[in-house]
Amino acid sequence: MNKVKIVRVSKKLQTATLKELAELYCSIWMEHPWNEDFWTVEGVVNDILTEMKRPCAEAYLAFANSVKIVGFTWGFEVSENDLQKIAGTDALNFLFAEQRKVFYVDELGVASDFRKHGVGEKLSMALIKTAENHGIARIILRTDVKALEARNLYTRIGFQDLSIRDASHSGRTYWLLDIV
Repeated sequence: MNKVKIVRVSKKLQTATLKELAELYCSIWMEHPWNEDFWTVEGVVNDILTEMKRPCAEAYLAFANSVKIVGFTWGFEVSENDLQKIAGTDALNFLFAEQRKVFYVDELGVASDFRKHGVGEKLSMALIKTAENHGIARIILRTDVKALEARNLYTRIGFQDLSIRDASHSGRTYWLLDIV
């Protein structure tokens, strides 16, 4: 397998990098179990630019041979209202007890030919460490119940499935990692 390097990216990604990232994003989410064929490169680029303006926004990319993007993750701090909008429910409000800071992992994706080689775990651990450096107490994410590889990864690194379903995507549950 090609050598993979994990790189923290600045909030001002170059246009070519954004385009390559968005193309990978679109291809990954077209796969099972997501089957999301509605993503466009332009739409994803706009989403990334918007997400990177959020509080404590952080992103990491995985590069093969220092040139080709083969994985990504990003996330940001969320408020109780932010998370209600994302989840479509107030069932996650308990996460904000005791004024604890909550970080939402918005995306994690790895190109199919680089899966099962630790790339997703390296990306996740880098994002978790950076969130922890921001004083984040809890990390939340969602994934599809059919995404067995993702669910196994999250279990391995300490997340627990809350069995709380997303209001817009009933096949997705929320996962929690308490880090402080």
